[in-house]
Amino acid sequence: MIPRRWLATVTVSAMVGAALTTGIATANAESTDEAFITQMQRLGFTWQAEDEAELIAVGHRICVARGTGRTPDAIARDIHAFFASESITFADVTSMVSAAESNFCPT
Repeated sequence: MIPRRWLATVTVSAMVGAALTTGIATANAESTDEAFITQMQRLGFTWQAEDEAELIAVGHRICVARGTGRTPDAIARDIHAFFASESITFADVTSMVSAAESNFCPT
């Protein structure tokens, strides 16, 4: 399960990143959000229903970080640091980064 404290920490960053990202149509955003959530579930991630919007925001924030030139590995290392006391592996986090990239990052 994704810890709530981690989601709260990255939510502020995600909101700033989302404010800088424009031009996504609502219908398209909803379909990519749903695809991201489905992919995260298939990867075995679980979370509280009320945390879903925050998880989506994290996915968008990952793309903002990629847009600034951060590598997927560097992003995964930063995220994994938040999970230090959790049983989430680095491989799990790299899967999350890949899911965000494939659903939210422009190609």
